[in-house]
Amino acid sequence: MDIADGAKKGDVTLEKGGVKVFLEKEANKLLSEANIDFSDERGFIISGMQKASCCG
Repeated sequence: MDIADGAKKGDVTLEKGGVKVFLEKEANKLLSEANIDFSDERGFIISGMQKASCCG
């Protein structure tokens, strides 16, 4: 996770409450049902993330 000025080609852009999040397509799949919160003490907290499928 990093701070970006804008989306890169192929990124998905999500916006809520004036905050924009830019995700690569694969990350969007994993985070589609997740909640992302921010805590001053702990930084970004992600819960409810999809499990990645493994290719052997």
